[in-house]
Amino acid sequence: MEKLIYAFWRGNQSVESVRDRFTQETAARLQALGAERVQLNVSDFADMSGTLINFTLESLPPRPDGILCFWLSTAWRREPIEALLGDHFARIAGYVVAESTILPNVKHPSRAGERTYGFSQVTFLQIPPRLTYAQWRKVWFEEHTPVGIETQANFRYVQNVVVMPLSADAPPYAAIVEEGFSPEAMRDPHAFYGSFGDAKELQHRMDRMMHSCAKLIDFDKIDVIATSEYMLHQAKEPAL
Repeated sequence: MEKLIYAFWRGNQSVESVRDRFTQETAARLQALGAERVQLNVSDFADMSGTLINFTLESLPPRPDGILCFWLSTAWRREPIEALLGDHFARIAGYVVAESTILPNVKHPSRAGERTYGFSQVTFLQIPPRLTYAQWRKVWFEEHTPVGIETQANFRYVQNVVVMPLSADAPPYAAIVEEGFSPEAMRDPHAFYGSFGDAKELQHRMDRMMHSCAKLIDFDKIDVIATSEYMLHQAKEPAL
């Protein structure tokens, strides 16, 4: 089995029509074509005023409007699936990825077809020119990952390293990260960083996180969106 992620752009379609048609019709058609563990993340927040800067970063405009994740026996059999997705979205860009579930969602388990609690921050990473691939992987996995766990209040953290792009015009993303946060974390930095109203602790966590991020991220080469997550299957996250 391989995990595939498709970034998508909705074009002139309303976010409501894209979301509803996918959850009510397209997901079932994908499953009939062999897709398993189908997941939709769609940027459908009408009001982004007052949100943290993390959710508005853009380096390769236009940013994707969301991602679609699923598992397939082999990406070689993706052609009918891509034809279906091409009818649903204005543009798609596919990737085969290697998934690493750092923090499984055991606090707010998803229910099939329902919106997951809170919101999911989706981050599209590129490798800075100053780092080799091996250096970038080492810094991310060995140095940054524990910092991300210790300084943020995320209840889900999934790292998807791109194995290969599937679309000729796919943006040069090296990884796609999924992180689940509480609703309050969108506008309250204490809720995002888990500092419980302590200003000194908040600053400490923010400084530590930003210092760590700077080791593996050039901030002019990162795209971030806040999304609603829909598991179109009964999710069974691995236990901690």
